[in-house]
Amino acid sequence: MHVGIIGAGIGGACLAHGLRKNNIKVTVYERNLAASSELPGYGIHLNTFGQQALQECLPDINWLTFKKVSRYIGGQSRFYNERLRLLAVQGGISPMNGLIISEQRLSISRTELRDILIKGLSNTIQWNKAFVRYENIENGGVRVFFADGSHDDVDVLIGADGSNSKVRKQYLPSIERFSVGVSMIVGRSRLTPALAAILPQNFLDGSPNSIIPKSPDWLFITMWRAPVDTHVEATSAEIDNFVVWVYVAATDSFPNNVTNFSAESLCNLVQSHMTSWDPNLHTLVKHSDMENVSLIPLRSMPYLPPWQSSPITLLGDAIHNMTPMAGAGANTALRDALLLTQTLTRVASGHEELVKAISDYEQQMRTYANEIVGISLRSAQNAVEHFAIPPLKQRHLSRKH
Repeated sequence: MHVGIIGAGIGGACLAHGLRKNNIKVTVYERNLAASSELPGYGIHLNTFGQQALQECLPDINWLTFKKVSRYIGGQSRFYNERLRLLAVQGGISPMNGLIISEQRLSISRTELRDILIKGLSNTIQWNKAFVRYENIENGGVRVFFADGSHDDVDVLIGADGSNSKVRKQYLPSIERFSVGVSMIVGRSRLTPALAAILPQNFLDGSPNSIIPKSPDWLFITMWRAPVDTHVEATSAEIDNFVVWVYVAATDSFPNNVTNFSAESLCNLVQSHMTSWDPNLHTLVKHSDMENVSLIPLRSMPYLPPWQSSPITLLGDAIHNMTPMAGAGANTALRDALLLTQTLTRVASGHEELVKAISDYEQQMRTYANEIVGISLRSAQNAVEHFAIPPLKQRHLSRKH
């Protein structure tokens, strides 16, 4: 069995390792000339699902490297008002395999994770291979065509090519992302002694912290390890701690020309929405690394209906792109990769027929993906809508009168 994966991102690379570990022939086709990552100046939090997938799929040396460079972070989520008064603390636990377990999240920079994932795949990844289309061929396999005029035949085609997946657009053209009507402005400030002195210490343990004001917006704050200079190769880049902030508001609350704003203008815009907030939050935004301030309009996949299974399937953002509000996109892609590794291993060993196995994978994936996509969508909407806000914010608003 030969598996072809379109995309060498987090999910695709993890799957490739899992298949190789089980002696399944796999080729990864990546459109970029070399390894890259989205938002390289930021980090990522890996929950229990993500860690389990990496441990089971990666070679031991890669897993040990991951454990060495990642950092344990606080498991609780904290909620503050705009004057930094602590309102509530949640979490530290999550459901897994029917059990409630303690949530031990790990933080790692996106560039470090990318390097760990592609290590050992030099003979598996074909770079500069942009997917164009596929055709089903007579023997039940799939012929894959690329922009350079070449093609390859595989037994299974996996679309792991991100939120604008070309595989999905051909295979499931009716399933498309939609605009949520919510946008984020994202920034980061290097954790200096001066900044550490003015922020609550809870902001500095890697836990997610939410500022929930009486206005229809939201500010998320956490700490990530990330490269200081995103233009330097990750292997030689200086890694340091950054306080990351994410301002969330309705897209229509921003000026019509906000997509043309400079980084400084975006920071000024955020501060203009925070006039009555704690002055230390203004300091955090004002001293941001201007090279890494971005405006991100949020989009989401709809509820995923069943479809007729075939030797073609999808994983990660290619099928269940979600808002970042639940912090689950990468973790869910890794969960897909592990599940698909297990599925295709059963097929390769002769214990299950291919299309039936893929159908089982898709059914399980849709179940958990629809749940987490729904949570992330509601989280984004709740942050900016007075009439759909969570009980915690409702109680906070009630104190206004």
